[in-house]
Amino acid sequence: MYQGNHPVALQSQKFITDALLNLMESKTFSQIKIKELCEKAQVSRQTFYSLYDSKEQILERYFDNMFHIFKFDLKKENTISLSLVCSSAITYFIKNAKFIELMVHSRLDYILNRKIRQYLKEFAEEFHVVKAENQEYAISFLAGALVGIISQYIENDHFKNDKEISDLIECILTGNYFVV
Repeated sequence: MYQGNHPVALQSQKFITDALLNLMESKTFSQIKIKELCEKAQVSRQTFYSLYDSKEQILERYFDNMFHIFKFDLKKENTISLSLVCSSAITYFIKNAKFIELMVHSRLDYILNRKIRQYLKEFAEEFHVVKAENQEYAISFLAGALVGIISQYIENDHFKNDKEISDLIECILTGNYFVV
């Protein structure tokens, strides 16, 4: 994937991203062909392949850009807690609901899961970890839980109330939801 800052390349990336998101509003991701995407973005296939290796990379780059803005905003906080990261993430996902909904409706949860795991690893340095050797499992669990709950809210057409979703996640994570 192209990582430079040449203005023409960046503009082409934007055209391709916008075209893909637009096409995903009427088709599933798997139905969209590179040829169709390039025509919609008004770029050549050669330009596409000089910027990306796959359609998935377009979405990953878009998600990465969202995360960098999220991370910048979160770093403004004095103290970072798991509760703050979860609630802020849900708020951010809802601000970008159209993109997240397109991902879920196209069954691209696996990309969300992979990227959220990556981002949680970056945040892991901020937290005290009880058993460092189990960190990757804990991060996988949390990423899966976040993607699962977001997907369920989207499928139920209730992906609107960030406080409700955040409160539920915190209740589950603190052991106060499933009580014996």
